Amino acid sequence: MQSLCGIGQRWSLLAGATLLGLAFTIFGATGFANAAAPLAQSPTAQQPATLPDWNGAWVGGGPPPGVTVPRGAAGMFDPEHVYVEPDPSDGGLAFGPMPGTKLTGVPYKPEYQKLYDDIVKATKEGTATDTVAAGCQPYGMPRIMGGAPGPGTFILLPEVLFIVADVETRMIFLDGRQHPTGDDINMTWDGHSIGHWEGDTLVVDTMHIYAGNYDQTNPPHSDQIHVVERIRQIDANTLENEMTIEDPVMLTRPWKVTKLYRRSPTKFPDKTYSNCGPHEVVDMSNGFQNLLLPSERKAEPLK
Repeated sequence: MQSLCGIGQRWSLLAGATLLGLAFTIFGATGFANAAAPLAQSPTAQQPATLPDWNGAWVGGGPPPGVTVPRGAAGMFDPEHVYVEPDPSDGGLAFGPMPGTKLTGVPYKPEYQKLYDDIVKATKEGTATDTVAAGCQPYGMPRIMGGAPGPGTFILLPEVLFIVADVETRMIFLDGRQHPTGDDINMTWDGHSIGHWEGDTLVVDTMHIYAGNYDQTNPPHSDQIHVVERIRQIDANTLENEMTIEDPVMLTRPWKVTKLYRRSPTKFPDKTYSNCGPHEVVDMSNGFQNLLLPSERKAEPLK
């Protein structure tokens, strides 16, 4: 029997393909070519004359120019403010738990700083709780943009930006719609994202995100998180993303993090970054598949 993780990955790929199919249906066979055509101007919008060429894969998520970070910190959400536990194996960038390593600049309220410290301590003692590495859970927002190997592959159209990464597809609507309210709110891992252009900068507002974490050291955020991104191209092969994060539940003030993404030499790679296996979210101990809910799953021991 197939595992739930494998099925989930297949559904994610199917969903991504469906979204792309919808894009072609909406924009027609010339949709991608038209992405470089002049945009309609409104009295209040400050849009670029043509859409920038962001299509293709972007990798990295490193710190701003001129900032040196400790070895092994590049994959963390805020690599400028991090303590990296010395690695006797000199493993460098790691995917998955990094025992003892933690972010140091999160403006947590005292009770949530203690929660994070307890998570780091438990990881160092041999129990990991990151469900992305151990359970094939989507990165979610804002981790997909700052605490992942990506963010992934961009497909930029006049009315929507798709960001496809691993087992999820993020959609940023550029058609002037607003966030849903009341009974129309639908919480998701990546939330609801709306964007507009201010010159050559894409300003993205995201809310309605599930509670999650920022990177593999498992610093938590609540489901009240609100993220504003300012994404711009600073040279032919580099995107800059200035993120401002508000979380009235866990943070004492807005938190700013700036990340850089480098254009992949292979514009559309034929592989993903996922290392999800077929055994990680399904209990087969009774001879049949049994879905384990998040509240039922125990932390995975470090291997």
